[in-house]
Amino acid sequence: MKRRHFLAGMGATGVIPVSGCNIFSDKDDDKNESAPFFIDRRMLGETGIEISRLGFGSHLKAEVIAAPENRDRMIKRGFEGGINLFDVYNHSGYNQFKPMGESLRDIRTDVVISLCAVNITSALQAEIDGALTDFHTDYIDLYRLYSVNDERMDIMVKAKEAGKVRAIGIVGHDVGTINGYLDRYGSTIDYIMMILNFHHNKAIILGNHTKRSFTNDYSSLLPRILELKLGIIGMKPMGSDAMIDLAREHSFFERQDINIAQAMLRYVFQTSEIDTVLTAMNSMEEVDTNLDAAYAPALSSEEMKALEELSEIASSTESAYLPARYRWLENWSTRQA
Repeated sequence: MKRRHFLAGMGATGVIPVSGCNIFSDKDDDKNESAPFFIDRRMLGETGIEISRLGFGSHLKAEVIAAPENRDRMIKRGFEGGINLFDVYNHSGYNQFKPMGESLRDIRTDVVISLCAVNITSALQAEIDGALTDFHTDYIDLYRLYSVNDERMDIMVKAKEAGKVRAIGIVGHDVGTINGYLDRYGSTIDYIMMILNFHHNKAIILGNHTKRSFTNDYSSLLPRILELKLGIIGMKPMGSDAMIDLAREHSFFERQDINIAQAMLRYVFQTSEIDTVLTAMNSMEEVDTNLDAAYAPALSSEEMKALEELSEIASSTESAYLPARYRWLENWSTRQA
């Protein structure tokens, strides 16, 4: 679908214009239009940090890591298209602090940099200081902990007090863990990062062919987070690469009436409690597809029906569509506190 169709009927209320209009090359006539595009923006909790409802995720394929020039062009396309939130991994072979620091260097004051602290506790302070150097900045906007304890939280608090970090976050992959973090650090942290998508965090009760159901349900957790006035960043809006592969296997990407990837994003956009959602982007086509979803975030009945169909297919496999390392996506409800 062409972007001009996504803009039809859109008003300017509650949206922020992107930085620049003619963001595409002359060779891409279909997208080289003068009309501005808009992505809604929200304040992340009470941090005072304004972020685009669509964020640029950090999970990268090996071929993208090996082609930093292409990655740089994707980053610039995303920024010029209205994204101001960029999440960056430096662990597990990603090593993206330095290249992303260069990509964002000229637009540093216009973007929100989001990082995940993964170094061992004794090296955590050095990681923070090194990130400041790599990103040519005096502060990191959002810094979250994956491994959380009192000592690590104390380091982050001191970094925030020193002006090196603007907002402290934690990431949790199950309701019980997040509730535990809120019990201990709810008055200290500024935001939560957690899974939210059309399949893995909602109760699923199918028809007569149901083999099982699971209740990955945030209904009790979201109000608690909001009561604490914390921001919420959603992740894994498309479930995983395995969910995309499952959709492709069942011809969802061949449908002409919807774009299933955009439907997945729009599902998350309907969750008003979520301030932004991060999704991986590993090609220019993915960047454009995701931008188009953000320009027209409303979820249609046809899209919802397609998501329900895909969710039923995923459930009927009893997690078999997922690789072993991701089976917990459909089982974390059993670990709730």
